[in-house]
Amino acid sequence: MSRTDQTGSDKRLKLEFWGVRGSIATPESDKLRTGGNTPCTVLQYGSEPLVIIDAGTGLRLLGRQLTSPETDVLQASILFSHFHWDHIQGLPFFGPIYSHHAKLQLYSTLKAESLQKIVELQMNPPFFPLPLKNTPAVRSYNQTPTRGCKLGSLTITPVRLSHPGGASGYRLESPAGSVIYVSDHEHGNAAIDDAIAEHAAGADILIYDAHFTPDEYERSYKGWGHSTWREGARLANRAAVGELILFHHSPDRTDRELPTILADARLEFANTEIARENQPILLARDRGLGAQPVTVKQRRA
Repeated sequence: MSRTDQTGSDKRLKLEFWGVRGSIATPESDKLRTGGNTPCTVLQYGSEPLVIIDAGTGLRLLGRQLTSPETDVLQASILFSHFHWDHIQGLPFFGPIYSHHAKLQLYSTLKAESLQKIVELQMNPPFFPLPLKNTPAVRSYNQTPTRGCKLGSLTITPVRLSHPGGASGYRLESPAGSVIYVSDHEHGNAAIDDAIAEHAAGADILIYDAHFTPDEYERSYKGWGHSTWREGARLANRAAVGELILFHHSPDRTDRELPTILADARLEFANTEIARENQPILLARDRGLGAQPVTVKQRRA
């Protein structure tokens, strides 16, 4: 996937979910069709280096695919939305951090020294036997500026979210299409919601936190830092996005429940899908008429 070879002619933006579950991994038979790993979303424009959003347990499986005898030099960037366990717990098990051939750049909206301190903490004793600072991968720690930054052909702009302890979403613009990632967000703060809608305007894909159903949220979970499919549909309509993808599924949500949620969401925003592992989405510009999403259904080997 992400190699230093830039000779590929494929100028599509590939979006793939390696972890779609919120809070904790769910290796349970009634949840595996959708996916049981915690958040890890991967984007790649053409043959450029990967951009990874969040380092949940899905990062481990991604690392297994990226480390092979054919690998020359692996380059990738990891964007952190925030540092709750479900968004960082895959990092110690990400094979490339132990490779001399990996060049990894880590990003968040925090100052670089704060980011380094936080990600190293979970791998310090007594939490983990091998400190991150002793791993051989070449890394840099970076603060994503409010105005955004460039990673290859991608423009990355942070988006403030409403979540305990703070969190950031990201809008990613490429020559092939645009994606906005709004996970770990609780609707209801008008100023933050308005700013998200402004950042989301016209995006080809909106990835949105649908951890709770509307009934669950109203009954028991206000203040927990998560949203619902209904608020995702409202945002999708307001921002006139191309497609809404419901993400960060509750660890209690079974595969049998999600089709009902999807059907309900489609009544309010027709072009809605459920985030699932192993189902890449490709975006490609169609002669200036906008990005055309094509769903490619394939399983990892």
